[in-house]
Amino acid sequence: MLRDYLQQCEAALRELYAQPERDALMALCRERLLDKPHGDLPRWLAALNALPQGPAECDLSADTLRIGQPGEVDPAEVKAALQGLIPWRKGPFDFFGVHIDTEWHSDWKWQRVAPHLSPLAGRRVLDVGCGSGYHCWRMRGAGAELVVGIDPTPLFVVQYFALQHYLQDPSVAVLPMGVS
Repeated sequence: MLRDYLQQCEAALRELYAQPERDALMALCRERLLDKPHGDLPRWLAALNALPQGPAECDLSADTLRIGQPGEVDPAEVKAALQGLIPWRKGPFDFFGVHIDTEWHSDWKWQRVAPHLSPLAGRRVLDVGCGSGYHCWRMRGAGAELVVGIDPTPLFVVQYFALQHYLQDPSVAVLPMGVS
């Protein structure tokens, strides 16, 4: 699973960087996820693996990002898996009718910021400090061609994996790194 994710990261970076820069960024991603992973990574990956199979239809235009429809999968199974990824910082999300009430209302920020953005259609966007990728998905839903988010918090990257498990959109990637 992590190797598939790393391939997706490399594909996104291929669109943005020449070989030397891409290699350096990929080395950092591999270090954070494979070589020197966070101690809770196995538990988070177990929660991720407990999610019902994807893909699912998704609505990237609503304030609450909706993945699938209620009744498509067992809500108790979804809830148990997603609870293994707590705390959810940025959102809100709805997985098959299971609402994830995140710590921050990123939808409120999006409502304030979106009217002031240049049209995103066909653009490439970097989201610094993206958390689980809520704004990445909103920008993709607004027409961005490619959205790359970076966040140094491994849990948030795994939360992004949960979203990508269902969305399966290679035009959005969240990389496990910060700005230094």
